[in-house]
Amino acid sequence: MALMKALATAIAAAVLGSPAVADTWPTKPITLLVPFSAGGPTDFIARLVAEPLSRELGQQVIVQNKPGASGNVGYQSVLNGPADGYTLMHNTVGMQAINPLMYPNAKMHPLTDYVPIGTTGAMPNLLVVNPERTPAKTLAELVKQGREAPHGLSFATFGPGSSPHVYGALLQKLAKFQAVGVAYKGSANAVTDVIGGQVDFLFDSMSTSLGQVQAGRLRALAITSTARSPMLPDVPTLKEAGYAGLDLKFWFALQTPAGTPPEVVAKLRSAVANVVASQAYRKAMQERGAEALSVAPAELDAFFKRETAQWTDAANTVGLKAE
Repeated sequence: MALMKALATAIAAAVLGSPAVADTWPTKPITLLVPFSAGGPTDFIARLVAEPLSRELGQQVIVQNKPGASGNVGYQSVLNGPADGYTLMHNTVGMQAINPLMYPNAKMHPLTDYVPIGTTGAMPNLLVVNPERTPAKTLAELVKQGREAPHGLSFATFGPGSSPHVYGALLQKLAKFQAVGVAYKGSANAVTDVIGGQVDFLFDSMSTSLGQVQAGRLRALAITSTARSPMLPDVPTLKEAGYAGLDLKFWFALQTPAGTPPEVVAKLRSAVANVVASQAYRKAMQERGAEALSVAPAELDAFFKRETAQWTDAANTVGLKAE
Protein backbone atom coordinates (compact mmCIF):
# COMPACT_ATOMS: atom_id res chain seq x y z
CA MET A 1 0.00 0.00 0.00
CA ALA A 2 2.81 2.39 0.96
CA LEU A 3 4.67 1.52 -2.27
CA MET A 4 1.57 2.17 -4.37
CA LYS A 5 1.02 5.56 -2.71
CA ALA A 6 4.66 6.54 -3.21
CA LEU A 7 4.42 5.55 -6.89
CA ALA A 8 1.18 7.50 -7.35
CA THR A 9 2.71 10.55 -5.68
CA ALA A 10 5.79 10.34 -7.92
CA ILE A 11 3.64 10.11 -11.05
CA ALA A 12 1.46 13.03 -9.91
CA ALA A 13 4.55 15.11 -9.17
CA ALA A 14 6.00 14.37 -12.59
CA VAL A 15 2.78 15.32 -14.37
CA LEU A 16 1.88 18.34 -12.24
CA GLY A 17 5.46 19.49 -12.20
CA SER A 18 5.52 20.07 -15.94
CA PRO A 19 5.35 23.79 -16.81
CA ALA A 20 2.16 23.46 -18.87
CA VAL A 21 0.19 21.77 -16.09
CA ALA A 22 1.63 24.00 -13.39
CA ASP A 23 0.44 27.05 -15.33
CA THR A 24 -3.14 25.76 -15.58
CA TRP A 25 -3.47 24.22 -12.10
CA PRO A 26 -6.04 24.02 -10.55
CA THR A 27 -8.47 22.49 -13.03
CA LYS A 28 -11.08 21.31 -10.50
CA PRO A 29 -12.51 22.30 -7.08
CA ILE A 30 -10.25 22.18 -4.02
CA THR A 31 -11.29 20.68 -0.69
CA LEU A 32 -10.30 22.49 2.47
CA LEU A 33 -10.62 19.91 5.22
CA VAL A 34 -11.28 21.03 8.80
CA PRO A 35 -10.40 18.23 11.26
CA PHE A 36 -12.88 19.56 13.84
CA SER A 37 -16.64 20.10 14.08
CA ALA A 38 -18.36 23.11 12.53
CA GLY A 39 -18.68 26.28 14.58
CA GLY A 40 -15.29 26.51 16.27
CA PRO A 41 -12.38 28.81 15.35
CA THR A 42 -10.70 26.23 13.09
CA ASP A 43 -13.95 26.00 11.13
CA PHE A 44 -15.01 29.63 10.89
CA ILE A 45 -11.51 30.78 9.90
CA ALA A 46 -11.45 28.14 7.15
CA ARG A 47 -14.78 29.45 5.87
CA LEU A 48 -13.51 33.03 5.89
CA VAL A 49 -10.54 31.85 3.81
CA ALA A 50 -12.48 29.68 1.35
CA GLU A 51 -14.37 32.33 -0.63
CA PRO A 52 -11.48 34.75 -1.32
CA LEU A 53 -9.17 31.78 -1.98
CA SER A 54 -11.64 30.54 -4.59
CA ARG A 55 -11.35 33.89 -6.36
CA GLU A 56 -7.56 33.83 -6.17
CA LEU A 57 -7.30 30.33 -7.67
CA GLY A 58 -10.22 30.48 -10.08
CA GLN A 59 -11.75 27.29 -8.68
CA GLN A 60 -14.27 26.64 -5.94
CA VAL A 61 -12.79 25.90 -2.51
CA ILE A 62 -15.12 23.63 -0.54
CA VAL A 63 -14.90 23.37 3.25
CA GLN A 64 -15.40 19.86 4.63
CA ASN A 65 -15.50 18.93 8.32
CA LYS A 66 -14.03 15.62 9.46
CA PRO A 67 -13.73 15.66 13.27
CA GLY A 68 -12.40 12.95 15.54
CA ALA A 69 -9.54 12.10 17.94
CA SER A 70 -8.53 15.73 18.56
CA GLY A 71 -8.06 16.32 14.83
CA ASN A 72 -6.12 13.14 14.12
CA VAL A 73 -8.86 11.59 11.95
CA GLY A 74 -8.77 14.49 9.52
CA TYR A 75 -4.99 14.65 9.69
CA GLN A 76 -4.65 11.04 8.56
CA SER A 77 -7.42 11.35 5.98
CA VAL A 78 -5.64 14.13 4.10
CA LEU A 79 -2.24 12.51 4.55
CA ASN A 80 -3.51 9.24 3.03
CA GLY A 81 -4.85 11.04 -0.04
CA PRO A 82 -2.98 12.14 -3.16
CA ALA A 83 -0.34 14.85 -2.78
CA ASP A 84 -1.69 16.98 -5.61
CA GLY A 85 -2.80 20.18 -3.83
CA TYR A 86 -6.50 19.46 -4.31
CA THR A 87 -7.06 18.62 -0.64
CA LEU A 88 -5.70 20.97 2.01
CA MET A 89 -5.86 20.64 5.78
CA HIS A 90 -6.58 23.53 8.14
CA ASN A 91 -4.21 22.77 10.97
CA THR A 92 -3.76 24.23 14.45
CA VAL A 93 -0.60 24.67 16.46
CA GLY A 94 -2.13 22.22 18.95
CA MET A 95 -2.26 19.49 16.32
CA GLN A 96 1.17 20.50 15.09
CA ALA A 97 3.00 20.42 18.41
CA ILE A 98 0.79 18.85 21.10
CA ASN A 99 -0.90 15.91 19.35
CA PRO A 100 2.35 14.07 18.55
CA LEU A 101 3.09 14.10 22.30
CA MET A 102 -0.44 13.13 23.31
CA TYR A 103 -0.86 10.35 20.76
CA PRO A 104 2.57 8.75 20.18
CA ASN A 105 1.00 5.62 18.69
CA ALA A 106 -0.46 7.70 15.86
CA LYS A 107 3.11 8.26 14.64
CA MET A 108 2.42 11.84 13.61
CA HIS A 109 5.33 13.84 12.21
CA PRO A 110 3.75 17.13 11.08
CA LEU A 111 7.01 18.78 10.03
CA THR A 112 7.73 15.98 7.55
CA ASP A 113 4.21 14.68 6.83
CA TYR A 114 3.01 18.05 5.57
CA VAL A 115 4.20 21.16 3.74
CA PRO A 116 3.00 24.54 5.06
CA ILE A 117 0.90 26.58 2.64
CA GLY A 118 0.19 29.61 4.77
CA THR A 119 -0.85 30.82 8.20
CA THR A 120 -4.46 31.95 8.33
CA GLY A 121 -4.81 33.50 11.76
CA ALA A 122 -4.31 33.43 15.49
CA MET A 123 -6.93 33.23 18.20
CA PRO A 124 -6.07 35.01 21.45
CA ASN A 125 -7.27 33.47 24.68
CA LEU A 126 -8.67 35.60 27.47
CA LEU A 127 -7.96 34.81 31.10
CA VAL A 128 -11.42 35.28 32.56
CA VAL A 129 -13.01 35.12 36.02
CA ASN A 130 -16.45 35.73 37.48
CA PRO A 131 -16.47 39.41 38.55
CA GLU A 132 -18.99 38.77 41.35
CA ARG A 133 -17.46 35.63 42.87
CA THR A 134 -13.72 36.18 42.32
CA PRO A 135 -12.28 39.25 44.08
CA ALA A 136 -9.24 39.46 41.79
CA LYS A 137 -9.34 42.47 39.49
CA THR A 138 -5.86 41.88 38.06
CA LEU A 139 -3.70 38.89 37.23
CA ALA A 140 -1.37 39.79 40.12
CA GLU A 141 -4.31 39.59 42.53
CA LEU A 142 -5.38 36.20 41.14
CA VAL A 143 -1.84 34.87 41.55
CA LYS A 144 -1.71 36.20 45.12
CA GLN A 145 -5.00 34.45 45.85
CA GLY A 146 -3.64 31.20 44.41
CA ARG A 147 -0.41 31.39 46.45
CA GLU A 148 -2.23 32.08 49.68
CA ALA A 149 -4.51 29.06 49.31
CA PRO A 150 -2.71 26.15 47.53
CA HIS A 151 -5.25 24.15 45.51
CA GLY A 152 -7.85 26.66 46.64
CA LEU A 153 -8.52 27.86 43.09
CA SER A 154 -9.85 25.81 40.19
CA PHE A 155 -9.36 26.34 36.46
CA ALA A 156 -11.27 24.99 33.48
CA THR A 157 -9.65 23.10 30.60
CA PHE A 158 -10.92 21.35 27.50
CA GLY A 159 -8.86 18.29 28.39
CA PRO A 160 -5.11 17.54 28.41
CA GLY A 161 -3.22 19.38 25.68
CA SER A 162 -5.96 21.94 24.97
CA SER A 163 -4.91 25.59 24.91
CA PRO A 164 -6.77 26.37 28.20
CA HIS A 165 -4.86 23.49 29.81
CA VAL A 166 -1.44 24.53 28.49
CA TYR A 167 -1.93 28.22 29.31
CA GLY A 168 -3.43 27.47 32.73
CA ALA A 169 -0.70 25.02 33.70
CA LEU A 170 2.07 27.34 32.46
CA LEU A 171 0.66 30.24 34.45
CA GLN A 172 0.78 28.14 37.62
CA LYS A 173 4.32 27.01 36.84
CA LEU A 174 5.59 30.53 36.23
CA ALA A 175 3.61 32.17 39.04
CA LYS A 176 4.38 29.38 41.54
CA PHE A 177 0.89 28.41 42.68
CA GLN A 178 -1.28 25.35 42.26
CA ALA A 179 -4.92 25.15 41.19
CA VAL A 180 -7.28 22.25 40.55
CA GLY A 181 -7.96 21.50 36.87
CA VAL A 182 -11.53 20.75 35.80
CA ALA A 183 -11.94 19.26 32.30
CA TYR A 184 -14.85 20.17 30.00
CA LYS A 185 -15.78 19.04 26.51
CA GLY A 186 -15.73 22.57 25.16
CA SER A 187 -16.02 26.28 25.77
CA ALA A 188 -19.78 26.60 26.28
CA ASN A 189 -19.99 24.44 29.40
CA ALA A 190 -16.75 25.80 30.83
CA VAL A 191 -17.85 29.43 30.44
CA THR A 192 -21.24 28.61 31.97
CA ASP A 193 -19.55 27.18 35.06
CA VAL A 194 -17.16 30.12 35.42
CA ILE A 195 -20.15 32.47 35.24
CA GLY A 196 -21.97 30.25 37.73
CA GLY A 197 -19.05 30.25 40.13
CA GLN A 198 -18.29 26.53 39.93
CA VAL A 199 -14.81 27.22 38.49
CA ASP A 200 -12.56 30.16 39.29
CA PHE A 201 -10.72 30.93 36.06
CA LEU A 202 -10.39 29.93 32.43
CA PHE A 203 -8.20 30.75 29.43
CA ASP A 204 -10.98 30.86 26.84
CA SER A 205 -10.96 31.62 23.14
CA MET A 206 -11.69 35.31 22.61
CA SER A 207 -14.30 34.48 19.98
CA THR A 208 -16.49 32.69 22.53
CA SER A 209 -15.86 34.78 25.65
CA LEU A 210 -15.74 38.32 24.23
CA GLY A 211 -19.51 38.82 24.40
CA GLN A 212 -19.63 37.65 28.02
CA VAL A 213 -16.84 40.06 28.95
CA GLN A 214 -18.53 42.95 27.18
CA ALA A 215 -21.80 42.11 28.93
CA GLY A 216 -20.08 42.14 32.33
CA ARG A 217 -20.71 38.48 33.12
CA LEU A 218 -16.98 37.74 32.93
CA ARG A 219 -13.95 39.86 33.82
CA ALA A 220 -10.89 39.57 31.57
CA LEU A 221 -7.62 39.82 33.49
CA ALA A 222 -5.23 39.32 30.55
CA ILE A 223 -5.03 38.38 26.88
CA THR A 224 -2.56 35.96 25.26
CA SER A 225 -1.85 38.15 22.22
CA THR A 226 1.37 40.13 21.75
CA ALA A 227 -0.57 43.41 21.70
CA ARG A 228 -3.79 44.58 23.30
CA SER A 229 -6.97 43.94 21.35
CA PRO A 230 -8.78 47.02 20.00
CA MET A 231 -11.97 45.26 21.09
CA LEU A 232 -10.77 45.15 24.72
CA PRO A 233 -8.21 47.95 24.96
CA ASP A 234 -8.17 47.97 28.77
CA VAL A 235 -7.15 44.31 29.05
CA PRO A 236 -3.35 43.93 29.38
CA THR A 237 -1.30 41.32 27.57
CA LEU A 238 0.30 38.57 29.65
CA LYS A 239 3.67 40.17 28.96
CA GLU A 240 2.43 43.49 30.34
CA ALA A 241 1.09 41.62 33.36
CA GLY A 242 4.56 40.21 34.04
CA TYR A 243 4.36 36.81 32.36
CA ALA A 244 6.28 37.06 29.09
CA GLY A 245 6.86 33.30 29.23
CA LEU A 246 3.19 32.83 28.35
CA ASP A 247 3.55 34.80 25.12
CA LEU A 248 2.48 31.94 22.85
CA LYS A 249 0.20 32.42 19.86
CA PHE A 250 -2.46 29.79 19.21
CA TRP A 251 -2.39 29.87 15.41
CA PHE A 252 -4.03 28.18 12.44
CA ALA A 253 -2.56 27.29 9.05
CA LEU A 254 -3.21 25.53 5.77
CA GLN A 255 -1.05 22.55 4.84
CA THR A 256 -0.76 20.04 2.02
CA PRO A 257 0.79 16.55 2.15
CA ALA A 258 4.53 16.31 1.58
CA GLY A 259 5.26 15.41 -2.01
CA THR A 260 2.91 18.01 -3.49
CA PRO A 261 4.66 19.47 -6.57
CA PRO A 262 6.68 22.61 -5.75
CA GLU A 263 4.93 24.60 -8.49
CA VAL A 264 1.55 23.86 -6.93
CA VAL A 265 2.84 24.68 -3.44
CA ALA A 266 4.19 28.02 -4.71
CA LYS A 267 0.87 28.86 -6.35
CA LEU A 268 -1.08 28.01 -3.20
CA ARG A 269 1.30 29.95 -0.97
CA SER A 270 0.98 33.07 -3.08
CA ALA A 271 -2.83 32.82 -3.18
CA VAL A 272 -3.17 32.30 0.60
CA ALA A 273 -0.75 35.14 1.34
CA ASN A 274 -2.89 37.49 -0.78
CA VAL A 275 -6.06 36.44 1.04
CA VAL A 276 -4.63 36.87 4.54
CA ALA A 277 -3.08 40.25 3.69
CA SER A 278 -6.35 41.71 2.37
CA GLN A 279 -8.18 44.34 4.40
CA ALA A 280 -11.51 42.57 3.97
CA TYR A 281 -10.15 39.37 5.51
CA ARG A 282 -8.43 41.19 8.35
CA LYS A 283 -11.62 43.06 9.19
CA ALA A 284 -13.71 39.86 9.10
CA MET A 285 -11.25 38.16 11.44
CA GLN A 286 -11.18 41.07 13.87
CA GLU A 287 -14.97 41.11 14.04
CA ARG A 288 -14.82 37.49 15.24
CA GLY A 289 -12.18 38.23 17.88
CA ALA A 290 -9.39 36.64 15.83
CA GLU A 291 -6.21 38.02 14.24
CA ALA A 292 -5.11 37.63 10.64
CA LEU A 293 -1.60 36.19 10.91
CA SER A 294 0.65 36.81 7.92
CA VAL A 295 3.91 34.94 7.45
CA ALA A 296 5.80 35.47 4.20
CA PRO A 297 5.91 32.33 2.01
CA ALA A 298 9.71 32.25 2.16
CA GLU A 299 9.59 32.23 5.98
CA LEU A 300 6.91 29.56 6.46
CA ASP A 301 9.23 26.58 6.96
CA ALA A 302 11.29 28.40 9.61
CA PHE A 303 8.12 29.67 11.31
CA PHE A 304 6.66 26.16 11.59
CA LYS A 305 9.88 24.73 13.00
CA ARG A 306 10.31 27.53 15.53
CA GLU A 307 6.69 27.58 16.70
CA THR A 308 6.45 23.79 16.91
CA ALA A 309 9.54 23.75 19.13
CA GLN A 310 8.19 26.51 21.39
CA TRP A 311 4.82 24.80 21.95
CA THR A 312 6.47 21.41 22.41
CA ASP A 313 8.76 22.94 25.04
CA ALA A 314 5.74 24.50 26.78
CA ALA A 315 3.95 21.14 26.83
CA ASN A 316 7.03 19.45 28.26
CA THR A 317 7.40 22.22 30.86
CA VAL A 318 3.94 21.49 32.28
CA GLY A 319 4.58 17.75 32.18
CA LEU A 320 2.04 16.88 29.51
CA LYS A 321 1.65 13.11 29.31
CA ALA A 322 0.41 10.85 26.55
CA GLU A 323 -3.16 9.63 26.93
